[in-house]
Amino acid sequence: MYQIRAIIKNGGSCVKDIWKRGMATVAGVGMISVLLAGCGTNSTSGSTASTPSAGGTSSSEKPVEGGSITVDMAQAVPDLDPAIEFDTVSTEVVSQVYQQLVTYSGSTHNITGELAQSWDVSNDGKTYTFHLRKGVTFSNGDPLTSQDFVYEIERVLDKNLKPKPSPGNQFFMDITGAQAYYNGQAKTISGISTPDKNTLVIHLDKPEQFFLKIMAMPFASAVDPAFEKKVGNAALDTTQAMGTGPFEVQKNTQSQVVLVKNPHYWQKDSSGNQLPYLNKVTININNNGQLAALHWEQGQTALMSPWLIGGDGIPSAAYPTIMNSPKYKSDVVTQPMSSIEYVGLNMKPTLNGKPNPLSNIKVRQAIEYAFQDSQIIKINNGAVKPLNQPLPSTIEGYVSKLDPSAQYSYNLTKAKQLLKEAGYPNGLTLDLWNENTDNAKKADQAFQAMMKQIGITVNIHEVTWKDFLTKAMSGTAQVYESGWQQDFPDASDFLNTLFNSNQIAAGNNMNNYSNAQVDEWLNQAEYATDQQQRDELYGKVINKVMSDAAWVPYYQNVGYFSIQPWLHGVVPSDIVEDQFGKMWVDPGHGGN
Repeated sequence: MYQIRAIIKNGGSCVKDIWKRGMATVAGVGMISVLLAGCGTNSTSGSTASTPSAGGTSSSEKPVEGGSITVDMAQAVPDLDPAIEFDTVSTEVVSQVYQQLVTYSGSTHNITGELAQSWDVSNDGKTYTFHLRKGVTFSNGDPLTSQDFVYEIERVLDKNLKPKPSPGNQFFMDITGAQAYYNGQAKTISGISTPDKNTLVIHLDKPEQFFLKIMAMPFASAVDPAFEKKVGNAALDTTQAMGTGPFEVQKNTQSQVVLVKNPHYWQKDSSGNQLPYLNKVTININNNGQLAALHWEQGQTALMSPWLIGGDGIPSAAYPTIMNSPKYKSDVVTQPMSSIEYVGLNMKPTLNGKPNPLSNIKVRQAIEYAFQDSQIIKINNGAVKPLNQPLPSTIEGYVSKLDPSAQYSYNLTKAKQLLKEAGYPNGLTLDLWNENTDNAKKADQAFQAMMKQIGITVNIHEVTWKDFLTKAMSGTAQVYESGWQQDFPDASDFLNTLFNSNQIAAGNNMNNYSNAQVDEWLNQAEYATDQQQRDELYGKVINKVMSDAAWVPYYQNVGYFSIQPWLHGVVPSDIVEDQFGKMWVDPGHGGN
């Protein structure tokens, strides 16, 4: 998903970043797969939820039932329907209401059961049999059945879904019969069956390595068919949510979201206490980052996080104050995020009818040697993590030590020599495209100054996010700054999507990178079932892409979770949104 680095496009906010989940894959990506540690039976303990603590408490303290919290969130919720929502703001609320067969354990990328008590995987890795927990109901009391998941996947694959089709259909296209159903050639998805009300069977066309991670996405939520048919898709997307999660939506407006305890919730903590602990969560929509920070500093709000505030979780203007204050710094927990920023170098031979100097590898390598990442880190107040490759350190496949040919140090002499060898002893001119936000402008100007030192003139074009995407995804932006936030935690979502030549036409491989050997490695890794083999293949891809100087990596985002001392049970994560269902407050704090 391309990462939007400015959450408010109509002004009025100092908040730096937010991620827009937007399906950047169209066809041929193979975006469904399985976490295969081996075939056979996988199961979970099933009836409990851990309640790790943060924010000034020890895990030995007993959680307290009751109370409420208030938080600020940067934008109103665009979509409540799990079949439609695909942005971090919507997911923050949807994840409190809806659940999937599987989820992630704590703050890890390890899959564990949620509405599935256990599951079996066939020996060929193409058939998954999920066994549902018994006794689970939706918040209106309707019983959960296996057909509810079939209904939701059919909604996701309905290209005529109203008020708008699901952006997640391509994630499920490798289910047998999914394409035929999507094309209107079949009335059911042949690869999905329900032997009984507690069993769901899904057949895949190919064994794929991250299918369970796809099934952990909100698109695969349990949705009550009777309720949806009663209220209609439009209401389900705006005000009438109905899930099996810990909370119900009492109110959803442009200014506020109110969540209240689901009286029928099934889950208990490890001590047998009923979840959720909180009676209510009030989310105020506030697009003023400085005000959001002030609310937290004054104790009016319980939490600031990347999922609520966007970007690194602390508004840029407030970052120095909070992180340099002994009073506040001790209440901040950090979590590296699976999102990265970079400058793409378009290597298409000609652009806009003119020869493109970036098609020369020595020009691209000169740019790498002229880049000083410490300047970009400084612009971000040190709140981000240095990056030297197109994969964040949080994703398996990250290369801890790159090949010498894939490493670049700050060396102006070498950069100038490479330009001379490329035939540009007197320098050249490049056009850089970016969005028109304050932080983008700072980064662009820093990059411009770095390149000027070796004789490269950078003309900056800063436009709206929509116009930027149009330009960059058309493959005609010569140089561009962009970002990528995981759709699911797997190297394929970064490397295959952004560097496979079959993604040029799809608008994902925006720098027109094309290498037959890299394509072969990527295609092999996409469907390999041995994780060690996949890691080795992705390592080759990373080293080759960097030695080809396809990107200038900027940084990896770090999440800062600012937690009041009286709030407990916070689980910082780079993949799972804030889990309000596991949080609790000190006795007497937060009312009822």
